[in-house]
Amino acid sequence: MAKKPNYSLKNNRWLYVGFVALGVMAVWFGVMLGNFLLNKVAEADPLLEDNLVISSTSNLPEESEQPATTVSVDYPDTTAPNIGGTLYRVRVGSYSTISQARAVEADLKASGFETYVIGTGSGPFYVQVGAFSEKANAEALKNQIEIKGYEVYIMQ
Repeated sequence: MAKKPNYSLKNNRWLYVGFVALGVMAVWFGVMLGNFLLNKVAEADPLLEDNLVISSTSNLPEESEQPATTVSVDYPDTTAPNIGGTLYRVRVGSYSTISQARAVEADLKASGFETYVIGTGSGPFYVQVGAFSEKANAEALKNQIEIKGYEVYIMQ
């Protein structure tokens, strides 16, 4: 008759030690990877708007390439970053898909406005037309765009 196997802890000690060591190494590897990723996030440029800006030259598929246009508006040059002050951003609409926002962007660019699309990968998307340190300039631009029939917001 065959001898009955002995499954006691004493006989399988190295097997259990191996599993415990493997678990400890997996936890250590996870902690190291997590610290590495947190450091990468902490080193990200905080001046970007939470990395939400999608420029018109991004790698997203587009129907047609549009040449860049310049704006000849009678506003003082207040579109530079206003460090320490309030910025009034002129945004057009809220769109659930990037293609809707790109269509509005193309129409506004054809009218001579400098625009770009902002938003996250899943939406909503906005078309930003300008940013001003003077609210009166933002209101004037808002009125010009509302004449074209768009819903325009001024974000502070």
